[in-house]
Amino acid sequence: MRAITATVTPGATSAMARMDNYASAGLAVQIVASGGAAFSLRHSNDSPNDLVNPVPVGSMVWGSSLLPTGAANGTSNISFVIMAAPLWMQFNLTNATGSARAIFLQVGTHSHSNIASGPFAPPHLMQATREGTNYGAMAK
Repeated sequence: MRAITATVTPGATSAMARMDNYASAGLAVQIVASGGAAFSLRHSNDSPNDLVNPVPVGSMVWGSSLLPTGAANGTSNISFVIMAAPLWMQFNLTNATGSARAIFLQVGTHSHSNIASGPFAPPHLMQATREGTNYGAMAK
């Protein structure tokens, strides 16, 4: 997965980042604060994009139980890994000074982009050209 960068400044004090809920990889986070910035980081498993039970953004429940000390509220640079990635991360500037940047990266071998077999795998080239592109996903 590509790295997601969230930057907060006095002009834009809050940023939300959507994680890959199909990846079973841990979430690496690096926060760089400059100019006296104070920040907070929160996570949520509520989703405004859920097809069955969407939660409005204003009603999402945010917590910090997955975060190490110094990451939930801080003023200095920090890097850490969360083994169970939440759906959303919210990065906030808590004072009107400086800027802060958070980089989120999920790297691992289990994600939706590398499925090689089974009904959700992309069809092999021979199947795609002989039987149509949906042949590999059809029930046999």
